[in-house]
Amino acid sequence: MDIWFYVGIGLILWAIKDLFMGYTYLWEPVARDENPGLYWFTLAVWSLIGIGTMGYSMGYL
Repeated sequence: MDIWFYVGIGLILWAIKDLFMGYTYLWEPVARDENPGLYWFTLAVWSLIGIGTMGYSMGYL
């Protein structure tokens, strides 16, 4: 495992925290109540990048 494995874990933990908090950051705060489409899209992107980074680091991708 290299540093990118831990970067992937960090991104996934960030997405989980955002899921519980109800807001995330892109260029500015994005609240689930105010802009649900952008919120869920941003959460999906953070999660996919985290999973992809971990998968690449472990040799699966």
